[in-house]
Parts: sequence; structure tokens; C-alpha cells
Amino acid sequence: MKNRTINAYLIGSILTLTVIPLLASYWLLNEVLHSAIGLVVVPENQQLLQHYRDDLKTLRKLDPEHEKKYKNRFLQVSDELLIYQKPELLQRVLRGTFLTYYLVLFIAVLIFAVVAAIWLSQKVAHSYKRLTAKDIQKAEKIYELIYFDEWQAIASKLAHEINNPLTPIEMMVSNLSRVYSATSAEVFKENLNDTQAMVSEEVKKLKDMVNHFSRFSKLPEPRLKKCNMLDYCTGFIRQYQHAWPKVELTVKANACAPNALVDIDYLLFNQCLINMINNAVQANKTQSKINVSLTITIENDSEVSLVVHNDGAVIEAADIKTIFQMYYSSKRDEENMGLGLAIVKKIILDHGGDIVCVPLLTGAAFKITLPLSVHDQEHPENI
Repeated sequence: MKNRTINAYLIGSILTLTVIPLLASYWLLNEVLHSAIGLVVVPENQQLLQHYRDDLKTLRKLDPEHEKKYKNRFLQVSDELLIYQKPELLQRVLRGTFLTYYLVLFIAVLIFAVVAAIWLSQKVAHSYKRLTAKDIQKAEKIYELIYFDEWQAIASKLAHEINNPLTPIEMMVSNLSRVYSATSAEVFKENLNDTQAMVSEEVKKLKDMVNHFSRFSKLPEPRLKKCNMLDYCTGFIRQYQHAWPKVELTVKANACAPNALVDIDYLLFNQCLINMINNAVQANKTQSKINVSLTITIENDSEVSLVVHNDGAVIEAADIKTIFQMYYSSKRDEENMGLGLAIVKKIILDHGGDIVCVPLLTGAAFKITLPLSVHDQEHPENI
């Protein structure tokens, strides 16, 4: 949050808390003043003052020696009588006096509030910067620790995968010298052929492992093109259905699907769907048939979702949290490096979207969300 924003919030808050009570007090005092004048200005008092003034006139004539005293009293009573005859004049004078003092007080309080707000905002901004700097430092340290932990996991995985084929290779090769000196040429030749076959097989496994890592490390930047998601999924099924004989691919869409325009890289997005379908096949090897559906919807008028669902084995709740991590796999076979879903996650993120595993009671599902294309185009490209 910037200093200007903090200053604006604090000044606005303090001014609001200052001005509202002052305005409320002005209205209340004005009502009190009006009510007080109404209580004082009583018609009976006006009649008494008029009679008293008439009596003073009479006394001045009857007692000329004290004429001056009666005249002064007469003028005082006339002034008081004016208040009763014109109460709005008294109200105007009192309100003007009250307003003058009130404005002076209001301006003084306002200046104090602004100064206090500026001072407090500087203090808050300084404290916020210090706290933010500490949080950033902590986040950087945590990120560095996670970064090193991930590379330690990579190193451990590589060491384990490389060590597996090297152990039998070492044993078979070291055994050749013993066989050569202790047996006939034919037996040695047979052992040599077996060793060659085994070494070739283990070397192939090493090459496959390197290829897995190579594909992950060399993912290209997506070259986005506009397409209709419904047309894309239909074309994908038409193109790849034959690749999985035991898989039945279907596409589902709601009424808004024809407007589901997104920007994707066809080759990379194909790789995402292929990886997910391959995972479904590998996770359900015992099933003779697997139904995989691609469901398209538009959400929040800004995102297109694609749910890839299969009716096979359920993904456990504990696996959902770690399923997109590198080298994680629930399938324990030599060909699986646990990079398939990590690659999918990376590609979807590069597209500006996201992918999550949807918890289900039956089957497994992954939900891909992509931003709705903002560019108008009458004829979107088809796959």
C-alpha cells in the first residue's frame, strides 16, 4: 500500500470522525436555542411588560422629579418588549453569535485533525514499510529454503534413478571375469550376451529418464492462438481417439460453450490432455474400458473451465494436495518419473490459467480454467 493511500485513508477517517460530531452538535445546539427562545418568549410576559411601560409613562407625569429614572426604565422595558414582539430578531442575533464562535472552533478542530492525520499517516506508513520489509525478507528466505529443498529432492531422485541400473550393470560386468576364467568359451559367450542385453536395457532406462527431464526443462513458451474451446475439444477427440483403444472420449458443453473463446498453444495444450489421459490409463490398468469426458463451461463471464473426468479410480484426499508436485507419482513403475502433471501445471500456468484436482467420490477429475479471450474475432481458428 502506498503512502498516499495510507494518508488518504487516515485523513478521511479523522476528518469524518471530527466533522460529523461537530455538525451533529451544531444541529442539536440550534434546536436547543430555538426551544429556549420559545420557552422565554411567552405572550403573558409581553402583556405585563406593556402594562409596566404604560405605568412608567403615568409615573413620569405624576412624579416629574424622578422623570429621568422613569425614562431609563421605560427604555429598558421597551428593549425587552422588542424581544417579545420580534423573537426572530433575538434568534438571529444569538444564532449569529453562536455561529461565529462555532466556526472558529470548527476551523481550529479541523486544522488539528489534518495535522494529526498527516502525523499519524507518516507513522503508520513508516511502520507498514518496516513490517512489509520484514515480511518480504521472511518470504525470500522461505522461498530460498523451498528452492534448495526442491533441488535436494531432484538430486536425491536423480541419484536414486541412476543408481538403480548401475548396480546390476556393475554386478554383471564384474561377474564376466570370473565366468571367463572358470568356464568354457560357450558359457562365457552366453553370459556375455546376457550381460550385453541387460546393459542395453538399463542404458535405455537411463536414456528414457534423461528424456523425461529434458522435456520438462525445455518446455517452450506458448504461442497463443484464438480458438473456440468446443471446436478444439471436438477436433482433439477426432484426432487422438484411436491412440487409446480402451478409452471412450466424449465432449460436453452448456449453452454458452459456443462463446467459449480462449487463447491457447495447440501443441502444448494437446500435451496437457494427452498426459492426463495417459495418467488415467496407467491408473486404471485393470479396467477394460475407461470413459473420459471433457466438460466445457463459462464461469464469472471471464473464465472458461474444462473439466477432464474419468470413471476410474478415485484420487485420495492426501494425494490431491501433492499431485502436481515434481516427481510425485502413485504409480510405481520404471517408466513413470512423476513429471506428467507437473508439466501440465506448468503449461496451464504459462497460458495464464490454473488447474486443480477436484475431489470426487467416484472417478477422478481435473479442472482447467483459462481466461476468456478479450479479442473479438468472428471466425475463431479450429484445430
